[in-house]
Amino acid sequence: MSNEIKLDIRKTANVKIGLQTNIEYANSYILDILGYDLLDFVTKPPKTICHPDMPDIIHDMIGGIIMNYEDGIAVLKHITKNGDYFWAFTHYKPVYKKDGSFDAFLTRRKPLPTKKLNGTIEDLKMQISKLYEILKGIEQHTGPKQAEKYLEGFLEYKGFDSLKEYYMSFFNFDEKELEEYFTIDENTPEKKIKKYTNIIGLSDIF
Repeated sequence: MSNEIKLDIRKTANVKIGLQTNIEYANSYILDILGYDLLDFVTKPPKTICHPDMPDIIHDMIGGIIMNYEDGIAVLKHITKNGDYFWAFTHYKPVYKKDGSFDAFLTRRKPLPTKKLNGTIEDLKMQISKLYEILKGIEQHTGPKQAEKYLEGFLEYKGFDSLKEYYMSFFNFDEKELEEYFTIDENTPEKKIKKYTNIIGLSDIF
């Protein structure tokens, strides 16, 4: 039976993905969580860490947004090498070379915040899991194009112009707070961290 892993608010799980959708960099924290060593992990496609519950269309749409040089956020479910899983509040953004050309994109993962949240984390997981289950079923039965059409219709019906708007509807972040949350580290005062979560310094990763 798989276990849910709790991410540490004071740490950020970073992965950099290149233009050919290959993993170029992963920090030690994400490697520890996933149970991979670096040389093994960088040979894997990024979807290796996607939980089987995750529909392909979500990652395809995120990739399309990034290739349009846009930042975004998502709530994603990942799987570790031994079959455990974790939910991550994920920020992704393009990375540029010194000459200004597009180089890669960086993903930063934090735990789902227990504050700055509309409702509860369990309600958030339930709603997103339900959408993912529908999309996954459509992909398996009628293909990715139909799943994309359904997602577009879902977002339109809910009044969202983008996938990012849908994810952000669960949170009460402004842009400054969003960046502040993803830059929390071991030197961040607890007073600031308590603005976003009731849980401080989780270290029981496994």
